[in-house]
Amino acid sequence: MKTKPRKPRSAQVQINRMEHRWPDLQPRIVSEGRFIAWIGPLRGFQMKYKVAILWAWQNPKAVPLVHVLDPQIEPRPGTDFIDLPHLNYDHQTPADSALCLFDPDAGEWDSTMLIADRIVPWASEWLHFYEIWHLDGVWRGSNAPGPISVGEILRQKQEAPDGTRA
Repeated sequence: MKTKPRKPRSAQVQINRMEHRWPDLQPRIVSEGRFIAWIGPLRGFQMKYKVAILWAWQNPKAVPLVHVLDPQIEPRPGTDFIDLPHLNYDHQTPADSALCLFDPDAGEWDSTMLIADRIVPWASEWLHFYEIWHLDGVWRGSNAPGPISVGEILRQKQEAPDGTRA
């Protein structure tokens, strides 16, 4: 028996589920109606963060993006933003980089899923691991294949095949 292709979730369904599950994340229409943004508190391990979850609701292939507004995420002492693990690094404004919450190649997110049930819990988990990483430099969250930060990618490119620096 063939299964029917599932339809993308509507904006109203996403808003209703978010209001039910995460009532402190308040919806707003931004960028001339192109995005729905949910803004509010989200807990990591020990801290609460003000986050913005942005979703281009009219694009069925759009991936929700999570940005930490306050307190801003920061690199560990002696490192830079490119060394932050699992960050969709914005080289122009690193503090505005979105969290990398899943591996798009693994099909972990699609528009038939609910943002409140997937993206928000993943963001909370990311913040949890971020706080622990800040203490000891070890990222304990799950990893997509490959390097965990832009800095790691750049260092690998600088190394010669025999492990020496190019």
